[in-house]
Amino acid sequence: MAGAWQPETCKGCHIEQYEIWNSSAHAESLKSAGGSVVDIESCTECHVESSIKKAWGREDVEATIEPITCEVCHLPPDEGYDAHLDTPSAHIPEVTLSAEMCGNCHKDSHHPIIEEWDEYNTESFDMESMASHSEPTDVAEPFILNRDNSCVSCKSTDGAIPSLEDESIYGLNLNDVPQPEYVEEWRITCVACHEPHSAEYRIEGSLLCGNCHNGMGATADGMTTEIRHPNWEMYNDSIYNTGNHPETGCVDCHMASKEYNDTTHETAVTGHTFDYEPELLFSSESSSECYDCHDEEFAKVIETKQDLIAERIEELKTVQNNSSVALENLNGTASYESNLEDYNNAVFYMHFVEEDGSLGIHNMEKANEYLDKSDKLFNSVIETEEPVEQPGFEAIVAVFGLMFMFWIARKRD
Repeated sequence: MAGAWQPETCKGCHIEQYEIWNSSAHAESLKSAGGSVVDIESCTECHVESSIKKAWGREDVEATIEPITCEVCHLPPDEGYDAHLDTPSAHIPEVTLSAEMCGNCHKDSHHPIIEEWDEYNTESFDMESMASHSEPTDVAEPFILNRDNSCVSCKSTDGAIPSLEDESIYGLNLNDVPQPEYVEEWRITCVACHEPHSAEYRIEGSLLCGNCHNGMGATADGMTTEIRHPNWEMYNDSIYNTGNHPETGCVDCHMASKEYNDTTHETAVTGHTFDYEPELLFSSESSSECYDCHDEEFAKVIETKQDLIAERIEELKTVQNNSSVALENLNGTASYESNLEDYNNAVFYMHFVEEDGSLGIHNMEKANEYLDKSDKLFNSVIETEEPVEQPGFEAIVAVFGLMFMFWIARKRD
């Protein structure tokens, strides 16, 4: 039987982690709901350590009433915690990056975090048309297994944790990010975004999301035509981040939530699908502040604006086809290279808006600006006139040759 320990025992070696934990929500779990959780059996299973262990079928159940301590998340080695104290490196308590560890408590109708996050294991999930943090990258994008660790930074929890130690948007911290063959958790789980000892975000604000959801700063350079998920670049200079609108970050729109309804027993929403849900976002039931200025009807306004951007993109694809034909007709001419650069930039601007995925909502001004640029550049290629071919040297020599022959013939006559 693995004997239980007190957090102070761990503090002897892990003082930094202890100090962080000691001021966290986990350390204060007994005080939730004014301390009433200690007396409600259904609450103790996630707020009181001994009840948690008992519910999980563990043997190291102590008689004392304690909050959520080290032992809840770090299961003992086979030989027990004492063996770890005697020979720390030989007997290591479990360290897991899985979402299921957190999901043991963060579940059910009051806080269905694990149920919302785990879209991958639902019948409705379509890997071809949908994306989810719960989707294992080694299954969805197996080609990444043959790439370097730059992809690991955002495609796995093993990579995200060291990558986020550098808060800068394009700082991947690759020296500490493992190579693909050493990755254990290919999903983006709870601890990728939340530091488990503090239970707080690893980075505050939209920089957390922006560290992965960015296009690596790609620009229209005449050669680049593809850009992937430029969400940060689209959002960063938008009205939501520049002061022209009340500051609105990623989680404000992508994690719309509402509390459990004690009267109707309607399940809470925590926003851990990270989907944009306008009906909830602009609802009076939402925990967001959007309803203070916008009512439910504003969702239709958003949809109308998105439809206009979608129409513009489809129209541009027709212009792109015409531009492609015109460009091919210029192949071999002196103006081909400059028109190729214009064409590539036009494709880039169109793809930027399309790959952002918000259909303008992240930054309506920039979306329209880029689509205008794309349209102008495509049409500049279409409107370029094919140069009239001038006779070459051989043709001129041939003409002069014929004239000379004609002159000789006339002279003989």
